[in-house]
Amino acid sequence: MNTPRRITGTVFTFTLAVLLIGGVLFVAGQVVGLVAGQNAWLEFFNNVIKPPICIAASVCAVAGFLLSYRRPRKEAGQKQEATSR
Repeated sequence: MNTPRRITGTVFTFTLAVLLIGGVLFVAGQVVGLVAGQNAWLEFFNNVIKPPICIAASVCAVAGFLLSYRRPRKEAGQKQEATSR
C-alpha cells in the first residue's frame, strides 16, 4: 500500500543524482571549453547535455512536490487536549 510513495521516492532520488552529476559535468565542461577557447565544446554541452539535465530537474521537482504530501494518521479515538498555562 506504500508502493506509490516508494516509487516516487526512488524517482526523486534517481533524478536528483542525475541532476547533480549532470550539473557538475555541465559546468566543468563549460569551464574547460571557455579556457580552451573551443566554441564547439560549449555548443555540445549546451545542446546535448543541458536538455536531459533540465528534464531531470523538472521530474525531480514534481516528485519532491508529491513527496511533500503525507498520509493522514489514523487516530485510534484519541483526542488531544489543549493545555493552557
